[in-house]
Amino acid sequence: MRSLVFEGNTWEKYEELRTKDKILHRNLCKILKEMLRNDPSSGIGKPEKLKHKLTGLWSRRISKGDRIIYTFDKYSIHILAIGGHYDQH
Repeated sequence: MRSLVFEGNTWEKYEELRTKDKILHRNLCKILKEMLRNDPSSGIGKPEKLKHKLTGLWSRRISKGDRIIYTFDKYSIHILAIGGHYDQH
């Protein structure tokens, strides 16, 4: 089973969602659990391999306008951004 690694300020963003937007936080938790249990490149949230400057990274929808940006290998999943669309990061 892979480990989950929160990079930069993503843990603070995770905690902020927990108190400010419980629905979004619940969706995020559901996605994270699935990614840990199964293949991080498939499943809920419409996983998408990113292109151009973000090649090598993946995106999943948490809501209509919010995404999680991550990368993974066989040992861990690195959460790089949580929140608005990846063009804003």
